[in-house]
Amino acid sequence: MIMTYFFSIFFGTFILEDVALVSSLAMVSNQKLNIYQAFLACFLGITIGDLLLYLLGTIAARFKLENRFSLIKKIVSQSDSLKKSNTLTYSIIVSRFIPGTRLPTYVLSGFLKYSFIRFTILTFISVFIWVLIAFTGGLTLISIFKKHWAITIIILWISLIFLKFIMPQVVSLITNPWLRKAFWPSLKKWKPFEFWPGPLFYIPLVPYYIYLSLKHHSFLNPLYANPQVKHGGLIGESKWDFLQYLNKHDSSTLKSIKLNPHVELAEAQQIIKNENFMYPFILKPDIGQRGFGVRIIKNENDLKNYLSNSPFERILQAFSQYRKEAGIFYIRKPSEKRGQIFSITDKDFPFVTGDGLTRLGDLILKDSRAQIIANIYFERLKEQLDYIPEKNKIIYLSECGNHCQGAIFFNGAHLKTEALLNEFERLSLQIPDFYFGRFDIRYQNKESLIEGKNFEIVEINGAGAEGTHIWDASTTLLEAYKSLFLQWSLLFQVGAEVKKLYPEKNNIKLYPFLKECLRVFNRKENLSVSS
Repeated sequence: MIMTYFFSIFFGTFILEDVALVSSLAMVSNQKLNIYQAFLACFLGITIGDLLLYLLGTIAARFKLENRFSLIKKIVSQSDSLKKSNTLTYSIIVSRFIPGTRLPTYVLSGFLKYSFIRFTILTFISVFIWVLIAFTGGLTLISIFKKHWAITIIILWISLIFLKFIMPQVVSLITNPWLRKAFWPSLKKWKPFEFWPGPLFYIPLVPYYIYLSLKHHSFLNPLYANPQVKHGGLIGESKWDFLQYLNKHDSSTLKSIKLNPHVELAEAQQIIKNENFMYPFILKPDIGQRGFGVRIIKNENDLKNYLSNSPFERILQAFSQYRKEAGIFYIRKPSEKRGQIFSITDKDFPFVTGDGLTRLGDLILKDSRAQIIANIYFERLKEQLDYIPEKNKIIYLSECGNHCQGAIFFNGAHLKTEALLNEFERLSLQIPDFYFGRFDIRYQNKESLIEGKNFEIVEINGAGAEGTHIWDASTTLLEAYKSLFLQWSLLFQVGAEVKKLYPEKNNIKLYPFLKECLRVFNRKENLSVSS
């Protein structure tokens, strides 16, 4: 009877490996087999099955399928680079642990004549580890489930979250040689807080927000800061709600129009022609979040790709000829006749310089700052990473002034002047009841900026804006939190005054606001056009 159970598991692995593993765990739990017999049956069956897949690939290679199918021909042409970069080796190991990837990877290994001895060794090791994990984890779960079924469900839920969010990154890391080279340098991002994940960096703001809410007797005060805009511009606001008020004939305003989410390519091209827009121009979501979906459209193909992958309202905006960018954070309490420039962030666009010998990807990895966030640049420049720029040629890694897209931020406090404040007082008064927000601008040079001249407004952010000068690498963590706390304190003060000034607008409800927050944070960028 034991041999019957043994061979049922052994041959079962050829049909459905996961079912065979679960069945073996059930047999061990019911004492039909001991753990060593079940382990051996699974190990032998899975190992032999993997070797048969490799054999299937070697047989397929004899039929010269690359002469019939262009995709296979392309794969074969890349076989040497796959082996030299160890991509195939890593893929063989990792595919054992990722559902759905094992069959194509193992067959491809045989097809490309990957070393059989090396494949066999890797198979033995990976299968042993896989079965050991399955048995250890499975028997532990069975034991826990018998006593604590609720804990088991929680463990399974956490495991599913891990597979959903972590494994795709692991697959990319294993299969992409550039991302593998960038892995160790990327760990440096944990040292400067500039690159910390948002949820980690903003933790201290949670108790401070609660404190301010208690102090002002309102949890929703910030949502009233700019009463003519949804949620005061804290989250989910329309960029057009700000831009529409600016004087279209004012030299400080970049030409912009709003496009609906259903506009087709032909209609968009006609609008571009009628409004005299020229390539390149900017397309971005009307409701944005931290640079989400901002793209430089350089040609008709870029336009087509963007429109087909952006099911939301967009803003079409002229591309500024000014190469410098800054963020001017303006605050004015309703009780005050004159506001203040709370913060100025000067921005720089990172670049590397070619030497005529080094590939673009390696130039990025040689840069002490760029290597930390190389994955961002690699995704944007993925088609050019093997390109060798000629000597002294400058390659910009980012041309959008968003920190999350790789722009470099500096504290621009030295640019504050009375002339600059006067100009932004004038602009803010064009927007009804605007009290708190940041103007993101392109400007010609620092000399003209401090005089309040020769700049163009890219966009305006409301209550959700922050003094982004804190992302200057020279800013200390304590200085950054000090600035954030002061900013939020002022925001609560502005919101409190607006509520008294506009009692008819005191109708914001907590549940719809939280629902809007979830909608914004769950939104995912799926655009294929690189910026």
